[in-house]
Amino acid sequence: MSSQLPPAFKPIAHYIKIANENASRDPVIYYWSLLWMVLGGSAPSTAKFDESSWRRLQKAIIVENEATQLRDTLRDSIDAPDETMSNLLESEQISAKILEKQVNCEAIREKIEKLAAKIVAGRRKIAEIDEKMERKVEDEAKLERKIQGSERVKNENLEAKNQKKRVISIMIRLNSYRKLWMIEEVFKIFKLKIDGGPASTPPAPRHCSCQVIDTIRGIHLPQFTHLFQHPEPLTFAALQHAIHLFDVISRILNYASKHSTESLRTSVQKTWKKRVDREKFAESLIHLGRNVTQLREACGIPTMATDRTLGTLEEWIRIVIQKEKTTFERPVESVFSPASLFIDLKIV
Repeated sequence: MSSQLPPAFKPIAHYIKIANENASRDPVIYYWSLLWMVLGGSAPSTAKFDESSWRRLQKAIIVENEATQLRDTLRDSIDAPDETMSNLLESEQISAKILEKQVNCEAIREKIEKLAAKIVAGRRKIAEIDEKMERKVEDEAKLERKIQGSERVKNENLEAKNQKKRVISIMIRLNSYRKLWMIEEVFKIFKLKIDGGPASTPPAPRHCSCQVIDTIRGIHLPQFTHLFQHPEPLTFAALQHAIHLFDVISRILNYASKHSTESLRTSVQKTWKKRVDREKFAESLIHLGRNVTQLREACGIPTMATDRTLGTLEEWIRIVIQKEKTTFERPVESVFSPASLFIDLKIV
């Protein structure tokens, strides 16, 4: 304790210690210790006790008593705290709890900030997803509009196509009807007459050995096997009429035969005295028969007899006019095919 005293109180440190030790045990020793402390530690024989020293003693006693009371009060407040101390302690506890709560609040605030950052990031992602979904919906709407537009265009094209097909079908039927009517008129002009049996009417010439007599414009075109047994001028005229008839039919149908009618017409001579001329005449008749056979096959009609050119040609027109069922299937819907003559003229 003496080490805590100022240097000026070093001489009385011993008396202060004795006074503190006997303050509650022995009042007498306590009193004389304080007195000696006030007197500066002088001996009683040399000490002077007057009014000023007495006052200093009273003042010292008062100070000491106040210190003792403060000490006792603090001790009692520690041992048995009063309302103020309890409030103080409670306030300290509350302050500690508040501090703890503040620390917890800071930790919670940090967590909240982290959660808020996560929420912001999540909202950003949700916004991006919503934007993508909106784009997807817009793309789907665009695709749907395109599909609807395509369907509309498809339906319009299909309707236009059906309309065009109907128009083409009508045109094909009109064209077929026109061609058929023209061919019928041509056959009437050339007056084909086909004999169905032995020649009886008109009577055959004595030099004619044909089994049937087929005529064109009243002139007999003989069979190939009996060709050169007939008069040259009449046979030449009948062949020229037959070539001309087939040429007109080809022009009406816009049909290109294997052997052109022009080559057939120019190769035939009016007389067959020479062997070469007879060969050319026979060749022209054979080629004409082949052209007729080719025309019949283009219409799906087979040819059984090839030595009766006029008969096979007349049978062809009869089948076409009557629209009989053909043996072979041909493109009747094509305006470029002779088989279009078989098309049904009824428009559905």
